Amino acid sequence: MGAILIGITIDYALHILTHYKHNNNIEELYKEITQPIILSSATTAVSFLCLVFVRSEALKDLGLFAAITVILSSVTALIIVPQLYHPKKEKKANSNFIDKIGSYPYEKNKPLIIGCSVIIIACLFGFRHVGFNEDIGDLNYIPKDLKISEAKLQKLSDITSKSIYTISYGNSAEEALSKNSALNGFLEKEKQEGKILSYNSLGKVVLSEKDQQEKIKEWNEFWTDGKKAGTISELIENGNKYGFNSAAFNQFNDNLNKNYIPLSLDDYKKIKALQVSEFLSQENGFFTVSNVVKVDEGKRDTFIKDIEKKHDVLAIDRQQMNENFLGLLKRDFNTLINYSLLAIILTIIVFFRNFELTVLTMFPIVLTGVVTAGILYFLGLELNIFSTVVCTLVFGVGDDFSIFLTQAMQKEHTTGKNELPTYRTSIILAVFTTILSIGSLIFAKHPALHSLALVALIGMFSVIIITSTLYPFWFRLLITNRARKGLSPITFRLFLHSMLSFLYYGLGGLFFSLLISPFTKNSRGRTLNFFKLISAKFLTSVLFTNPWVRKKIIKATKEDFSRPAVIIANHTSFLDTLAIAMTTHKIVYLVNDWVYQSPVFGKMVKALGCYPVSQGIENGVDKLKEKIKQGYSLVVFPEAERSYTNDIKRFHKGAFYLAEQFGLDILPIYIHGNSEVLPKGDFIIYDGAITVKIGERIKKEDISFGSSYSERAKKINAYFRQEFAALRNELEDENYFKKKLFLSFLYKDAEVVSEVKADFQNNKSVYFELNKHISKDANILHIADDFGQKDILLTLQQAGRKIFSDIKDDEKRQIAEQNYLVKRRKINYIKSYTEITKSIDILLVSDENFDTSSLDKLPETIIFFTKKNNVLNNADYTLKFSYESLKVFSSE
Repeated sequence: MGAILIGITIDYALHILTHYKHNNNIEELYKEITQPIILSSATTAVSFLCLVFVRSEALKDLGLFAAITVILSSVTALIIVPQLYHPKKEKKANSNFIDKIGSYPYEKNKPLIIGCSVIIIACLFGFRHVGFNEDIGDLNYIPKDLKISEAKLQKLSDITSKSIYTISYGNSAEEALSKNSALNGFLEKEKQEGKILSYNSLGKVVLSEKDQQEKIKEWNEFWTDGKKAGTISELIENGNKYGFNSAAFNQFNDNLNKNYIPLSLDDYKKIKALQVSEFLSQENGFFTVSNVVKVDEGKRDTFIKDIEKKHDVLAIDRQQMNENFLGLLKRDFNTLINYSLLAIILTIIVFFRNFELTVLTMFPIVLTGVVTAGILYFLGLELNIFSTVVCTLVFGVGDDFSIFLTQAMQKEHTTGKNELPTYRTSIILAVFTTILSIGSLIFAKHPALHSLALVALIGMFSVIIITSTLYPFWFRLLITNRARKGLSPITFRLFLHSMLSFLYYGLGGLFFSLLISPFTKNSRGRTLNFFKLISAKFLTSVLFTNPWVRKKIIKATKEDFSRPAVIIANHTSFLDTLAIAMTTHKIVYLVNDWVYQSPVFGKMVKALGCYPVSQGIENGVDKLKEKIKQGYSLVVFPEAERSYTNDIKRFHKGAFYLAEQFGLDILPIYIHGNSEVLPKGDFIIYDGAITVKIGERIKKEDISFGSSYSERAKKINAYFRQEFAALRNELEDENYFKKKLFLSFLYKDAEVVSEVKADFQNNKSVYFELNKHISKDANILHIADDFGQKDILLTLQQAGRKIFSDIKDDEKRQIAEQNYLVKRRKINYIKSYTEITKSIDILLVSDENFDTSSLDKLPETIIFFTKKNNVLNNADYTLKFSYESLKVFSSE
């Protein structure tokens, strides 16, 4: 265990030294390294402390000792190492072969990932079947010559037969000895009948006072005066014949006539040959008398049952007791593993304050346990009491490495810097030291030490491979790569609920296509109307599978869809068709080819009369006319494709051509919220609200929107934008983009997330007010000192804004650049004003240290978002608006 603790505690100094080598700035070093070292030592200490739940005093002491050692070693390493080691201030640290090993991108090696995955899958089937050796005798070290001698001795005697301890007991020596005397008779009988091989007992010699008195009574009754005199007379008479004189039998005569009294226990103890103390013991007035019985293995159970049934004694099999004790320890260790996992999870949650990061951090730890046990099973090896203790080590080291990698991956997600090679190098060094300190025991002859080292080696190699290969792969797949693709970070709940909703939608669509569509294929009138009603209810039910998305319908008029019309709606999400289904079922969608040909929804879509737009509207006039005659409205998304933002794009003319051809009104439906709930290109349904507003009909004879379908397309497009903007102003309050903003910083450094959340809570009303003073398509130069949250909010509120943001702090600028919304919105982070490619409309200043005189040219509008240095000493500008820390100046 000393070797184990040395292997663990030296790791903390190695982590510090490795990072120190690549970063000479002690302040930045401690900012990076302190939390993972304290967290890893805390989790390791907690896993060792779980040993106190094991029913072994030695292991309890070990747990306390190891926990204190680990915590102290981490703290002292943080304090002492920088005092003793000062690396040379070189621009670039010299690399060695370990640095090269650490810098290799294992997570990008597909054959390695596939190989690891195959091994893990195989181990999933075997890890539950790994054996546990409960025979402690197998762990003893017995030299070869001693084993030969033991085998010879076994043939000559019953020395290796099963030893059973039979215990007579009582509250007094008298009671215990009395029971033992009765037991002795039983053992003698069992021996004569061949049921036992032999026994060692005091039962024939050391008797209770009552038994002695009975023996004395029997003696006295047998030796009557006449019998005594006759015996002595006969001895003397016959003795004379053989040359004995009459005095030769005086001692015997004295013994016959002696007045016997019972012996005390002390009298028996004076006879050293009896070794009474080896068989008889007492404590606190309770006495026991032991007997050792040799029994064949096959007759053990029968003997124990007989003796416990017929006598008030205990039968103890010491080897069985050891096995039972080890069995209890095995169950204790199973509990220990569960306690360790729970304790580590709780500790990590406290530090990271994030469930998903905790799960990702625990992922390699659990896999390491599975792989280690699985490999042992496939190698035909068993765990034992000693090697099981090493599981605590594997958990401790495993969570150390996972925590360090989480820190590295989180930093990459936050700032874009790939410091994984540095962290991986320190981990490799830690593995080497641990393997050297524990792995050397693999050469030990003692089976316990050999087993311990073997499990440690398998566990350590599993840890380093899993943490270096699979962990970064999964982290980037689930978190980092989504941000690089312009997709929002997600939570486990969002992912799970989205999968369930899509599964429900897919199974429902398949059910309708296979079972309902045959009945609707040629249906008309009420029958078709009934099936359309069912399908609309199903589509609506899909939306209601998510309780975190609020649904609302707003009717601006008394529209009941009784008269056919061409329904136009904005299109930002896959959910738009489901949202329209909430309003009415008397509609026919004009759909894209992929929907019409879908193996899941295709048959249902065709049966319900939906029309593929790729076939050309002119080719489907007759079919569409038939649907209109049946009272159905046509649903068209005039933007033709989904938008990434909530901006209304240019309307195509097809919907208005249909309205003109069929003489139909235009009925606008405004869908708000879907661009945030399920954005284009994503499959995650985010928390939010879906609002569907049914607008006023635009009559076919209303020429205020133009007389031709081409002219109406343009004017209704402008009208739709105006009405949708009014709906947004009505629905989007100061908290509307709160979750979207916080999601964009999800999984970044805790201090960054805390600062962004605190900033929003303190200034959300000011942000809301700021939006009103900036046009929706303004070109903005933002002088900032934040993490990009103001830029995010400004472009979430209006996607048409183009922002050139100048953040002087390099780290803050790097963090802002890593936000996934930078890929989707017009945000540019600049280092020089020469990078500005647009004419600036608004100068937004949120950096309190910025001086406007440093700019050669000022735009018409200057907005200060600061509590200090927010006075503009320029006669050309006047203060137009002031609210808390917000001040708007204009030159107009």
